[in-house]
Amino acid sequence: VLARVLLALGDGAAARREADAAARAFDHLGARGEAERARTLCRPSAPAGLLTPREIDVLRLVADGLGTAAIADRLVLSEHTVHRHVANTLTKLEARTRAAAVAKASALGLI
Repeated sequence: VLARVLLALGDGAAARREADAAARAFDHLGARGEAERARTLCRPSAPAGLLTPREIDVLRLVADGLGTAAIADRLVLSEHTVHRHVANTLTKLEARTRAAAVAKASALGLI
């Protein structure tokens, strides 16, 4: 449970430590199924191609703290196009905020 919470909060490293500890404990108890579930919890699960290359470009700049206008300038896009890329990314990652999208993409190894 703690590993899931940490993963949702975007702390992938702490989530992996907790999941590894849980897997070791389950192994010690002979609970192989639970141990395997703990091991797979923090593995990247995003299918290849979840985000387009341009969505990843935009999300990396969001992670760097840039706003829509700055991203548009940097990538030579319209602000509307940047807004659409961000909106698509939020939908695909099932995130409500830019920060949550960055955290989830980071945890999945996408950025």
